[in-house]
Amino acid sequence: EIDVGARISRHYNVFGLWEHAELGAGDANAGLFESAGDQVGGDTDFWAAGVRASSDADDVGFLSEIAIGYRRARMGWEDGSELQLTDGLFEARIGLGADIRINEYFALSPLATFGVGLFGRVRYVDAAGNSFNVVAPEDDHDGHGWFTLHLGGHFDLARRHERRRRRG
Repeated sequence: EIDVGARISRHYNVFGLWEHAELGAGDANAGLFESAGDQVGGDTDFWAAGVRASSDADDVGFLSEIAIGYRRARMGWEDGSELQLTDGLFEARIGLGADIRINEYFALSPLATFGVGLFGRVRYVDAAGNSFNVVAPEDDHDGHGWFTLHLGGHFDLARRHERRRRRG
């Protein structure tokens, strides 16, 4: 995951993020996917905007964050076919952890996150490029949830400049 943001006050940051995960092969080889061979893996991306709050940005504090964004996922098979899950608008995640200031410019942030979302469109694309919707408009959307453990490092590039300005 890569976050880029700005401190809007001593305890609050706003940020944009991109989270990418490589997925191992699953066992979805029955029915629709039988002729495609074995599943070879997949990937997922989450782009979001968020806000984080620290109870003590200068020492050790409780950290919380919330992010809302868009997710897509793809799974592939041996023959080159894919299952594409898109239109995952309003994915949301909440994170709870610690904000541990190491020095003036750097903080560690161990964080547990919980997220939920749904994919509005689920398409199967065969090896020849033909595609069809797996979930019809009248069907329920493909809901999902996740839990992650993060250990982030945060660099405060303008922090020294801010302190000089306050002093004089």
